[in-house]
Amino acid sequence: MENDPQSMRGQAGRAQAGRGRTIRRALIALVIIAVIASAAFFLLFRFTEILPFGGGSGGAGGLAEGERLIPVRQDSLATEISINGSIVFSNKKDMTFGSTGFVDEILVSEGEVVAEGQELARLDPESVADLRRAVAAAELEHEDALDALDDARQPALATAEAEGAVAAAALELHEAQTALDELLNPKPEAVASAEAAVADAELAAHTAQDTLDTLLEPKAETIAAAENALAQARSALRDAEVALDRDLANANNDLEIARRDLAVAQINLDAISPNAVKQAQDAYEHKRRDYENVIYKWTGVAVNEDDIAMTPAELFGSMGFDADVVYVRDYDALFPEGRLVDNADTRWNELKVFGWLALYPTSNLIQIRCDHYTMGAIRQSDTSNTNGEFCIERDVRNAYDDFVAAHADLVGTEAQYDAGLAAAQDALLRAQTAQEEAQEAVDRLTDGNVGAMRLQAEFDKAQADYDAAQETLDDLTSPDAVEVESAREQVELAQANSAAAADALNDLLNPDAELVDARRSAVELAQAKLDAAESALDRLARRGDMQVALSEGEVAAAQAKVDGALRRLDDSTLKSPWDGYISAVPLEEGEEIEPFTVVLTVINSSIVQIEGEVDEIDVLSVERGDPTVITMDALPDQTLEGVISSVSSTATNQQGVVTFAVKIDMEVPDDVRLQEGLSAVAKVVISEERGLVIPVQAVRYGEQGAYVRVPDADGNIVEHPITLGSSDGFYAIVAAGLSEGDRIVMEVLSQGEIAEEFGPPGPGGGGEDRPRGPGIRRVRP
Repeated sequence: MENDPQSMRGQAGRAQAGRGRTIRRALIALVIIAVIASAAFFLLFRFTEILPFGGGSGGAGGLAEGERLIPVRQDSLATEISINGSIVFSNKKDMTFGSTGFVDEILVSEGEVVAEGQELARLDPESVADLRRAVAAAELEHEDALDALDDARQPALATAEAEGAVAAAALELHEAQTALDELLNPKPEAVASAEAAVADAELAAHTAQDTLDTLLEPKAETIAAAENALAQARSALRDAEVALDRDLANANNDLEIARRDLAVAQINLDAISPNAVKQAQDAYEHKRRDYENVIYKWTGVAVNEDDIAMTPAELFGSMGFDADVVYVRDYDALFPEGRLVDNADTRWNELKVFGWLALYPTSNLIQIRCDHYTMGAIRQSDTSNTNGEFCIERDVRNAYDDFVAAHADLVGTEAQYDAGLAAAQDALLRAQTAQEEAQEAVDRLTDGNVGAMRLQAEFDKAQADYDAAQETLDDLTSPDAVEVESAREQVELAQANSAAAADALNDLLNPDAELVDARRSAVELAQAKLDAAESALDRLARRGDMQVALSEGEVAAAQAKVDGALRRLDDSTLKSPWDGYISAVPLEEGEEIEPFTVVLTVINSSIVQIEGEVDEIDVLSVERGDPTVITMDALPDQTLEGVISSVSSTATNQQGVVTFAVKIDMEVPDDVRLQEGLSAVAKVVISEERGLVIPVQAVRYGEQGAYVRVPDADGNIVEHPITLGSSDGFYAIVAAGLSEGDRIVMEVLSQGEIAEEFGPPGPGGGGEDRPRGPGIRRVRP
């Protein structure tokens, strides 16, 4: 139990955590000392105007003992995790002969490399001969079964004759039944066609009679309608004569009214001005800038469009900013790492808050909120109230209220301007349309234009309608003798057609009784013949179907016996299923075996996996498909590549250590042979960032933040401010303040260590050919 790997790992983790807490306390103490010293230097400079650091012309020159100049270079800062595991071969097969006998030869030995298809072992000749005889006997039995099946499937003469008799009887019955059905039950479409013919004939006779009656004696209402039509045509003719003179005067009057309306609409449109919108827009932009400045003043955050859409409470919540927590004099909480730097994990700027709390002369007057908030007396974007205090909540709230009010005023002003402009433009458009329509009416009615021609055409049409109405009335009162005689002949012909259609419908609905009896007898005789033919065919078919089914079953059984015999014969010589090696040979030559006795085991060495574990801290950082770099103690000078193939979703808890199983597919070169069980370490890069990299040991902190010491043009060592980016605790990326090739002062390292880590100083140094510097990565076991 004392040597359990999980227990040792847990003890190592607890020891490492303890060392980390000790280092952190030391760093916090150093930061506090640095802050006190920076404040003292600041006060010294404020009241005596003496520079606190050697950055001016009077700075100290030269390097102290144990200090060296190292170059600043481009490099990568990577975070990796390591997965410890062992080699396994996931593809292996136990080889068996599949039959009884004796092992004649074993052609390979344990650990031997084999190729796909290579012979591995043979069964004794006597057993092989028995297998060959079994194959021949099974094939002969299969051929006999196929012959019997062919005989069963060939129809006899009697079966063919019986099928012909059934078909002939069925056809005779169908024809007889069809004839009877057509006689007793005429088709609906035939009945409908006969009924439609009767209805059409009756309608034609009725129509012909009405036509004759109308010619001989017109109805009083028809004559009255003709007289009324004549009167209406006469009235329309008079109206057309009047319209030639009246419409032109009305059109000119409408044109004059439309011109006056157009002038008024243009005056109303010109009176609308956008000055009010411009003033509201300027006020809105001013209040927005005030609000943005207040947010930046207290948090150091430059707000964006998404921030503007939030209330101050929502904005502070989204960036994790709580003034009750942030604006307290707890610098350990503000800078948990013990360095005066802006935390990249928070959106708000810790250095901005530090500037208010530690550097502003009257920072002790800063208040989070003020109970004496005034609704109208003080509405300004300033932290100072009437008592000389500083109130964060009131400052933000005043600026936000002014910004919201300016926005509402802008929206209302724009809506009012848009509505007035749209109404004026619509009125102008209506007036223009009315003028165009009035002008078109005048143009149409002017002599020689389309309007005059239309009025003349209407008059001509009214005259023609009047003449036609007069002619129609004359025809009604005095019919033509030839037309009357033709109408009489049409009446006689329509009546004869109606009688013939009625007779045809009666014959279709009421067939002759003797003809019906004869067709029923023919149907009964045909049905009797069909029944007799089907009975004879069924007797023959039942016997033939049973024989075919029996023969098909015998064929299938014989084929299965052949397949089994061939498989056992083929397995009498074992062959490798793939390229690999022999992992076990449990038998010796001459031993007796059963069908499923394992003769040897073949492993496919081309499919290699690493089975390992990751802890619960790292499991969310890896996923299937991630590439890995693999090292092995058995191959000390070689690295292999792999890909994570699976990450278990189930955890294993051993003595409080939670781990997850991981499998990694390896790519093994052709010239490398591995053994199952070898230990291996797979490294997975979970993040990587490239930039200017310097040791954290070279960074110092002052009143203005982080800085490094560099030589100036005269060789003096001066302080140079920098901005830091990501860090792994040992190395950091410089976001601003240095360039590649610059040299900085670093303590402790010897000249030999500097050459090994960074290369010689000056141009060409720094190990530019290496893809990444040693120690730049952080590896978590």
